[in-house]
Amino acid sequence: MKKQNRYYLRYMIKYGYLLLGGVVCVCLLNLAIVRGNSVISSVIDDMLSGNEIVLGMFLPEFIAITIAGFVLAFLGQQLAGLYSVKVSGAYRKCVVEKLYHIEYAYLKNENMATIINKINSDMGEAESFLQFPFPMLISDITAVIIYAVYIGSMNISLLVVMLISYPAVFWIAGILVKRISVLSGTYREKSDAITGIAQDALSGILVLRSFGLEDYFQGQMQKATKALVDNEEKRTRISNTAIVVRNMIQWLPNIICAVYCVILVSRGTFSLGNLIAFIVVLGKMVQSFIGIPWCFVDAAGNIVCIRRIEEILNTPDEISGSETEGKTDTDVIISLKDLCFGYTEESKVLDGLELTVRAGENIALVGESGGGKSTIFNLLCAFYAPGSGSYKLYGREIGEWNAQAARERLALVSQNVFLFPTTVAENVAYGNPDATQEEIVEACKKAQIHDFIMTLPQGYQTITGERGALLSGGQKQRISIARAILKNAPVLLLDEPTSAVDVETEELIQKALENVMKGRTCITIAHRLSTIQNADCIYVLNSGKIVEQGTHAALLNAGGVYAKMYQQG
Repeated sequence: MKKQNRYYLRYMIKYGYLLLGGVVCVCLLNLAIVRGNSVISSVIDDMLSGNEIVLGMFLPEFIAITIAGFVLAFLGQQLAGLYSVKVSGAYRKCVVEKLYHIEYAYLKNENMATIINKINSDMGEAESFLQFPFPMLISDITAVIIYAVYIGSMNISLLVVMLISYPAVFWIAGILVKRISVLSGTYREKSDAITGIAQDALSGILVLRSFGLEDYFQGQMQKATKALVDNEEKRTRISNTAIVVRNMIQWLPNIICAVYCVILVSRGTFSLGNLIAFIVVLGKMVQSFIGIPWCFVDAAGNIVCIRRIEEILNTPDEISGSETEGKTDTDVIISLKDLCFGYTEESKVLDGLELTVRAGENIALVGESGGGKSTIFNLLCAFYAPGSGSYKLYGREIGEWNAQAARERLALVSQNVFLFPTTVAENVAYGNPDATQEEIVEACKKAQIHDFIMTLPQGYQTITGERGALLSGGQKQRISIARAILKNAPVLLLDEPTSAVDVETEELIQKALENVMKGRTCITIAHRLSTIQNADCIYVLNSGKIVEQGTHAALLNAGGVYAKMYQQG
């Protein structure tokens, strides 16, 4: 099993010098409190002994200690805050960068609502861990150590009596931590479910309303919400129980120590000044000692969220080499040899595939659904790594290529067009972020979409809506073609670009494709065989293998699988 990296801990250590500075300030602050108590204790004993009290002998020191305490408290708080900001900022940046390099399979298989929850909600909980439970834990531990040493110096037996009353605190806190951790994990899962239902309902609002599914989705949401509320009721009861138990237990040391102090004073082994100093320190020590286990209780939910984020960070990155240029001594653009691939270990979508594409060729892939056509495109774009066999792009194995450099040579026009909720111009310009407005317009003219854009309210500055909801399928398709034209990549991948459009729109798309295909190597996935009659070579796939290949005319004359597909329309 691969060792899991602990990125959060790594950043905590990286900025540990800020934490160390804060700890030093806390230690000095507690020492100042102890020293101030000692001064007051001595003054009280002198007063009770009948000695003359001269303010000038102790007041300057007491004032200096007070001022130092304020300064140390301020510095400690500032360092703790800076530590939290630095660690949280670095961690958030790490997560964001990871999302752009994480393997495609994770993003494809994981629920998007879960990922969004981890980035937003869980990240907030991870940040709050450094804002409250963790600094409080450090502060409480240092305070307990310093106060324990001070009390021990006053009377060692008193320290022993204090300490023996605490084991029950840690035992109870341990039970509560386990329960809250489980419920916190359940809360996150149920929160993911609610976000997922909301996301599905909003994304599929047209289907939801046209099929009358409002009541169904509302029922699903209510069911998920009730499960979340039930879980939170349990967690709240445990948290409230923890508060009550904490307050009850907090009095136990006070009562025991108060009785014991009376015994010590009555025996003359403990002065009244020491008693008063002890009472002041006792309150602070009890508060800190009780706070230690309850810091773990408070942190239980934070730690669950950190673990969920660590799952993202420990997911493998996509395979990416260092090469940014192909070999110059070959005209073979793409070479697939004995290529095998499956999305799971049990399945095999491609089985010993052989395919060679030369510069300037226009080829097509056809076959029944599930034959492996789209999988080939996923592999060509390096979304997945080959299971076995060889995939070479411009003479280099795909694993040697820098993934981004390899994709710069490919332009994909998918049947499922995704447009960002921004302007038409910006959506086209994603093909080349440095493109000028004139270049964007020229690309749109070639894509047969310019005239339509000019009829929009703001022309090229018109917002397309969520996923391009304000545009038709054919309009979105032509915008994606304009994007591909602007990218000007040497290899064009067309994934059923004319599927699910009317005849008039198909003609416009075909004209646009003719413009974008000029001077490029083209690979087309097609269900409408009429759109690929001019391809240089057509490959027929079945069960992950090429079973036929040739020109449109040759395959028709052969009377095989392709001919039957063509006759069926």
